[in-house]
Amino acid sequence: MYNSLSTVFEEAYTDKLAANLDGVGYEARMLYGCKISRDNESGKIHIQNCALGGDMYNNIDNEDEWKFVDKGWRYGVYSLCIKTYLLKLDRIEERVKLEMNSKQNPKQIQHLKTNRDRILKKYNTINNKLKTLNYE
Repeated sequence: MYNSLSTVFEEAYTDKLAANLDGVGYEARMLYGCKISRDNESGKIHIQNCALGGDMYNNIDNEDEWKFVDKGWRYGVYSLCIKTYLLKLDRIEERVKLEMNSKQNPKQIQHLKTNRDRILKKYNTINNKLKTLNYE
């Protein structure tokens, strides 16, 4: 059990797979679309999901933050990544249904199915990594 976000940040800071995103006034690491950053002046730590797209990256909710604090950096990253992949798969399924009920463009349907297969492969890879983590 990790006690705070600062211990999670230290774990992320020493993670060899996490990309270094340090900038002026802050330190940050990113792994699988999950970014953790610490402000140098205030010491405030933020965790953001950067894999959803959009103009702004929002902080994760309290439930996801609890996973980081409870199980650590890697477990939190993997569980957040799985949650994101499931959200993307739901969006693709909705677009397939919409396409099947409207234009029925075969190229668009094939493109959506290819995207679904790609995300399913990534989901399975991350899910296997999550299962290999050993926690008491």
